[in-house]
Order: sequence, then C-alpha cells, then structure tokens
Amino acid sequence: MDYKVIGRKIPGQPSEPEKYYASIVRPKNVTLDTLSKRIAEISPVNELDTKSVLIAFTKVLPEYLVDGATVELGDLGRLMVTLSSSGADTPEDFKSDLIKGNKVSYQMSTEVKKVMKAAEYEKI
Repeated sequence: MDYKVIGRKIPGQPSEPEKYYASIVRPKNVTLDTLSKRIAEISPVNELDTKSVLIAFTKVLPEYLVDGATVELGDLGRLMVTLSSSGADTPEDFKSDLIKGNKVSYQMSTEVKKVMKAAEYEKI
C-alpha cells in the first residue's frame, strides 16, 4: 500500500507547528464494472449477472441501513449506522432535534483484519 506524508495543523492551535501524517495514495477507484469483471473471473457467475446483483445490492442496502439495521456481510464484515448528537441533562430532556447527523460505519471481519494486518507500506 503506497502512502505519502502530509503536514497538518492542529485544529484550534494555529501557532503550533505542523505535525506530519501518513496518507494513502489511491491509484484508482474500483468501479462496479471492475468488481463485476473480477468476480466473474473467480466464480461461475458471469459478469452481467454479477453486475446486476451488485447494482441490486446498492439499491437494497440503504433500505436496511435507514431502519438502523446492522448489515452482516459474511467474511467481509458489517455495516452499521452511528449517530452524532448533542447531549441532554436527562433522558427525558433528549429530543430528536439534538441529533446532528448519522454516518455509515464499517467493521472488518476477523478475516479482513488478518489481511489488512499483513499489509505492507511503501512511502512514495
């Protein structure tokens, strides 16, 4: 995995010197077409059928996430929605307008964790 080093100021501390961090160099985006072709190479399902299933997956997945479900993806891991909100003094004081937003989080499976732990890094 290629990375570069970038400098960043610490938010709220403009007088402090920059700190330097690793940032992934992304060589390209992997599209549904690319995924479909690759999956078709290693499975008995043809490319068009694979792409149809992937497209259907992108349509169905948000339906479950918007309901707050955790979507289990087998050896890939799981997707779940998390919320960001302001705090209230008591549970009774909490109202939905204190919710600032949501995001979809990914939790790696044990299998993916093993693969990612073995990643090699190269500074470019």
